[in-house]
Amino acid sequence: MKQFLLTLLLTFAVGIGYAQTEHMKFKGIPMEGTLQSFTNQMKTKGFMPIGIQDGVSLLTGEFAGYKNCTIGAVADKSGMICKVSVFFPEMEKWGDLERCYLNYKSMLTEKYGDPKDCVERFQNSYANDDNSKKHELGMDRCKYYSVFSGDNGEIQLEITHQSFTCYVMLSYFDNANQDKLRKQIMDDL
Repeated sequence: MKQFLLTLLLTFAVGIGYAQTEHMKFKGIPMEGTLQSFTNQMKTKGFMPIGIQDGVSLLTGEFAGYKNCTIGAVADKSGMICKVSVFFPEMEKWGDLERCYLNYKSMLTEKYGDPKDCVERFQNSYANDDNSKKHELGMDRCKYYSVFSGDNGEIQLEITHQSFTCYVMLSYFDNANQDKLRKQIMDDL
């Protein structure tokens, strides 16, 4: 009986240890390893590498029905993948941005449940047409994002911009590597 209980306890402990090191997946690829190995795996999924620089690997390809998306894989200071972002193509109209965002928000809600955090608002109430809403976004007076909890990380969907280039961005954060990075930072303190 003791041996049975010990075996059961060890099986449970190994199972917990394994579950804690599970990595979030992006396009079926675990977010683990180096930027170069992750980039090589993304190439097998049809993405074309643009380059690797300063801890970021950029690729281009089709994602979730959109062509010409840019994928950015980000490594932490130890060189391990901790975040992957999809930059959907630039959109000229607020209505297109919002449609894309709401479409993916609906699908993410179906897959992961209601967002754990969601903000969809403009700083000024006079933003009531396509042009003024896009202008407010470009001026950083608009917040449009939803954060979802996955099994092994978080997913953030947002409408964002770089100067007045506006786009939808979808980011995946791996819990296992985020926890390692946090431990490294705590060790430094």
